[in-house]
Amino acid sequence: MTHDAHLIIVGAGPAGCLAATTAASVGMTSLLIDPAPAPGGTLWRIGHLANWPGFPDGPSYARALGENLAGLDNYCSYLQATVVRVEAGADLVRAFLADGTSVIGEVLVAATGVHTAKSSEVPWVACSEDFTEIARTSPAHLGPRTLVLGGDRPLGTWLRTHRDADRKLTVCHPIRDTYKVEEVRSDPRVELLPVQAVAVSGTGPFQIEIVRADNSQEAMEVDSVVTNIGTLPTALPGLAVGTDGFCPSASQHPRIVTAGDLSARDGQRVSTATGGGANAALTLYYRFRRQAV
Repeated sequence: MTHDAHLIIVGAGPAGCLAATTAASVGMTSLLIDPAPAPGGTLWRIGHLANWPGFPDGPSYARALGENLAGLDNYCSYLQATVVRVEAGADLVRAFLADGTSVIGEVLVAATGVHTAKSSEVPWVACSEDFTEIARTSPAHLGPRTLVLGGDRPLGTWLRTHRDADRKLTVCHPIRDTYKVEEVRSDPRVELLPVQAVAVSGTGPFQIEIVRADNSQEAMEVDSVVTNIGTLPTALPGLAVGTDGFCPSASQHPRIVTAGDLSARDGQRVSTATGGGANAALTLYYRFRRQAV
């Protein structure tokens, strides 16, 4: 059977892009599939990069990844499409696309990552609408009294991106996210409130009812509300999914390896995601392709 590529890569974020680059370095062709018109994934939304030398922000690194992929000659092709299901057999893997077609490879890297959780998807927030993510806002969009729902890491990125913003942010977060807010604890613009539950009503100003982690209750009024709740895995049908919704590589068919944020609950930095993508491609090369070369 003719393969579209040795390696099918689903997801063109940092992990997927580095899987393609590494595959090319060992002579494997790859087909990189993503719904977006250009590679980079969530990098396009990161306003400040603190852990990837040479790139001050996500878009600059995304552009560099795209240029690098374009220079891989005949080793990597990019397909703008949505994969709706994957299937692995004894000799091949198949990715089914939303348009009803499919592509075939010898092995597959699933790097679909995670999506931003909406307030309606988490049990500790009660509200009648899904508010804008803080990563998609600027200080001009926020009122003088702003409530942030969740303590995920984009908060730190936003604060570093807008170092001169004088907005005061009240950040409500569940206890399990305490380790994530440590990086912003010393920022004078931030007030951290560990909570059990938050209820939001009104249309601006908003009425907020809070049940703190110690069971005490508090009410406040704010001018604006943004979300920073975190992420949920974007698992593809056909992958083995754990009880937490993530897809560890060890649970998958031997011809499939997961990489990046999809592979584990621990949120990854750009550097570890890229390393995971590179390792995924090498794992499949040594597991199958090397024997055939």
